[in-house]
Amino acid sequence: TALKYSDRFLMFYVSTAKHLQRTAPWLEELPGGIAYLKQVVIEDKLGICDELEALMAHNVANYKCEWREVAYDEELQKKFRQFANTEETQRSEQIEYIDMRKQRHPNTYDPPDITGPALFTKENIGLDWEWVFAGHVSDYPKNGGLPVKHGTAEIAVFHLPSHDESTRWLATQNICPHKQARVISRGLVGVKPDGQITLADPIYKTIYDLQTGNGVSHPQLNLSTFPVKESSGKVLVQLPPATELAAAFELQAAEAAAKASFKPPPRGSHPDIKILRYSDGAKPNIDW
Repeated sequence: TALKYSDRFLMFYVSTAKHLQRTAPWLEELPGGIAYLKQVVIEDKLGICDELEALMAHNVANYKCEWREVAYDEELQKKFRQFANTEETQRSEQIEYIDMRKQRHPNTYDPPDITGPALFTKENIGLDWEWVFAGHVSDYPKNGGLPVKHGTAEIAVFHLPSHDESTRWLATQNICPHKQARVISRGLVGVKPDGQITLADPIYKTIYDLQTGNGVSHPQLNLSTFPVKESSGKVLVQLPPATELAAAFELQAAEAAAKASFKPPPRGSHPDIKILRYSDGAKPNIDW
């Protein structure tokens, strides 16, 4: 009986509450309050209890655990891989933690923008550049991108199947010059009336020309671009040696930090990030 009344209550609440309205304010606004709710749910004053129970039965019958489906479906699991070309992972988000109020918190700060010309362009290919496996064509979403791992560097590869051969596949660096988040592969792809293919980074919506890498909303911010092709169901990107590519991006970020006199906040505990600490022992008050 208790479960039956609970089912009726939940379906009556879902059917009558405002969008995102919690149960407490919903009950306060209900004419007659909890006494009226009792009449509806227990005494069937409105004659809708059978309908409410049928709604709950329908929900139970059609319930699916999305996580369970992923656990048993290899095709769905591919959508949760970090990179299109390998099962390897790395800490792309570079989340660093600090202790605050005796609790572990992410240390929130933004690295400086990386301004100036792009380091690499697909028009200027080095003699030592090689074609690198970037996943299978079938793994890529239409009009979207996936990240590709090359050593410790990351590349963003995009598939635009409705475009001609010259722009069907495009590749850029995965680091967004604006705040240095590795999110370009998750950007929003669009096409302007004049045919320009654009990409908006998913966090700050900084807009780039996806074909050239040039900044659109911020001309001082530019993406490196790389040749990419499709061959026998595989996607290939032409890239510099992995160590050279990673070192170039790291140097570019270090120069941007030096130019902006940027120092990450102290007291970091992330093993992948070197934090500059105060030499005189003084600690800033960050207990906000």
